Amino acid sequence: MSTEADFGKDFTITSGMDHAKILADGTFELGMDQVTGSGAETFADYIFGKFDMQIKLNPTFAKSIVTAFYLNSKTEHHNEIDVEFLGDPGRNQYILSTNVFINGTGLREQQFAFWFDPSADFHNYTVIWSPKQIIWFIDGTPIRIFKKQNGTVTLPYPDNQSMKIQLSIWDGTAWTQQPVDWSQAPFKAWYRNYRTKACTLTGNATAISCQANATALLSKDLSIDAQTKMAEVQNKYMVYNYCNDQMKIFENTPLECAINTKIG
Repeated sequence: MSTEADFGKDFTITSGMDHAKILADGTFELGMDQVTGSGAETFADYIFGKFDMQIKLNPTFAKSIVTAFYLNSKTEHHNEIDVEFLGDPGRNQYILSTNVFINGTGLREQQFAFWFDPSADFHNYTVIWSPKQIIWFIDGTPIRIFKKQNGTVTLPYPDNQSMKIQLSIWDGTAWTQQPVDWSQAPFKAWYRNYRTKACTLTGNATAISCQANATALLSKDLSIDAQTKMAEVQNKYMVYNYCNDQMKIFENTPLECAINTKIG
């Protein structure tokens, strides 16, 4: 069942209490200064679902600041599905970074430049996490797919742990290796119209029952038209693909690269 969240009832603030607030129109604002960032997460844990959030970034380019909307199992060997907005100092623009962590291991980043200004208005960002694949969307256009199967080969995939939705804004200096310009602080990000169509681990729901329901509801493949649109976005706007990164040392090319990313 699809539901729209009430930030006051469905999320709890996890950091930066003084920098997180709900505005009069129901928009959730996160902020940060040189002392601290801020974050929040859902009370609920999910196994599979469709997660939509409208997000607007800091109105002035925020170098090395990261704004995030992601799923996280919060365990020692955690699973995670990322939608992160990075103020990339090398390109002097915001980029969207997607990643998948499986049992504590990430290194599956694909990054995209925007074809619009993500700080000028709200845009809709969607993650569909099903038992067979993860798909990321911007304003309804698919930009990336991560599949569990490559023919008869089952690939590493985040399906063994429930996850919470987390929101945050934080200092990405360790990521970019360039300092934040604190003269522009405080930095802010806004979230609204969070909707879920997901299985929540409450009541009689179990991981097995969630998987059965999710397979029926969420595992449809992209249409030919949607696949064409995704390929166009990747060809025009993908600025980093982990499968093509010669600086990272893989013992072998990751198996999923053959079906989940463009090569070359």
